[in-house]
Amino acid sequence: MEDRANGAACSVPAPAVPRRVGSVTMGLALIAAGLCILGVYFVPGFPAVTVFKLAPLVLVVLGAEMVWRSRRGERVRYDLASLLISLILLGAGCVASLVPMVLEYYRPGQYETVRAAAQREVDACLDGSLVYRARAYVDLNGRPGLTDEQARQAADIRCELDLYGPYDTAEAFAAACQAQARALEPVGLSSLYVRWDGQDQSLSLWLDPALAGSANAASLAARVQVETTGEDDATGEAS
Repeated sequence: MEDRANGAACSVPAPAVPRRVGSVTMGLALIAAGLCILGVYFVPGFPAVTVFKLAPLVLVVLGAEMVWRSRRGERVRYDLASLLISLILLGAGCVASLVPMVLEYYRPGQYETVRAAAQREVDACLDGSLVYRARAYVDLNGRPGLTDEQARQAADIRCELDLYGPYDTAEAFAAACQAQARALEPVGLSSLYVRWDGQDQSLSLWLDPALAGSANAASLAARVQVETTGEDDATGEAS
């Protein structure tokens, strides 16, 4: 009897040990954070902002790990410590990578140097008899480790123009805007805003410089914004 009891006891399978979910995610987060920090410090122009946008992949990896364990029929247990460490590492990597980016982006004088260079390029392309004011704006895109010249080449440049008038029709104003967009093609603008303020009305138009040169004149005229000012003033005086 005792032998049978011992045999029965030996045949009982040991309970399955639950597998921890989160350990793989923590390991991958460690690797990703380390590579990101190395890239920022040793690779000029490393696209850290783009890498930060991939941070939700940590959740994707965690979900894949959960599905994989479940499909194998294993008992799982969430490794809260690993998950917490993964989040801390991800946050620490982002902060450590942002430090040199912020220092470079706000380096004294670089923004103004790049903006002034862009302004000179814009002024050189324009006809002063048609444009009485031009303003260039730049976005350095937060790319660290660049010289002023490299920062100028990597920057997005936006421009606002105020034109001399008058313009009797939206078509005439659109044609003038298109001519200015073509003249500014060497600058490589990311966007162009043109405005004319008349006594009775104001005309304005946003343009994509890459497409404005070949755009249909009628389509540009349809996008002109017209603001009437004379009638409103007259109404206000009459009241």
